[in-house]
Amino acid sequence: MPGVVLLAGLGTWQVERLKWKAALIAEREARLARAVATLDEMPESAGNLNFRRVAVRGEYLHDQEFHLLSRTSKGRAGIHVVTPFAPRPALSGFQVILINRGWVPNELISPQRRRAGQIEGVVDVAGIVRTDSKRRGWFTPENDPTAGVWHHVDIEQMADVLGSTVAPFIVEADAPPIPGGYPVGGQTRTKLRNDHLEYAITWYTLAAALVIIYLTFAVRELKRHSKEH
Repeated sequence: MPGVVLLAGLGTWQVERLKWKAALIAEREARLARAVATLDEMPESAGNLNFRRVAVRGEYLHDQEFHLLSRTSKGRAGIHVVTPFAPRPALSGFQVILINRGWVPNELISPQRRRAGQIEGVVDVAGIVRTDSKRRGWFTPENDPTAGVWHHVDIEQMADVLGSTVAPFIVEADAPPIPGGYPVGGQTRTKLRNDHLEYAITWYTLAAALVIIYLTFAVRELKRHSKEH
């Protein structure tokens, strides 16, 4: 009975997780489907723009770019390039927005080897806002800002390195044609897996199997006991 209760409880927990994930997916899809936003009032509304599509105009500060290590694309090892971006015209509240421009292979980590992609002057950038970028996986190492080693986005740490007021979000750029081909934008994972129904069925099936095994055992024991007496 404790085993059945445990397995059934796990199944019920997965049903609750299924509902939560479905709601999260619906919310994300609704945000992505909304009209492209501008950053005119971003300081006041940043918290409501997670996974919203935005358009920004400004200049890249290529000499201050950050490299997020250990990023792969189609089986190839590389990095993500995060570049400070100065809005034009300037916005109140912050001086710089961080733009994740996308992936480059390890052999092109040095900006000198991808000069064509270091676009100069005022440019328009479209992308997706992330306000939850500080969240990291269990096995993601800590950053070492002093050594310039970055494993994940930490806006506060990056702002300290830049010595600038940085917006409380990052924009993950889309994938327009880039001179030289790198960085490759469009790295945002917009789709969420929802396997909780399969997990729930698995736990409930195991609970049912345990009941059947127990009943089979009990019937055999009863027959054996009746034959002995």
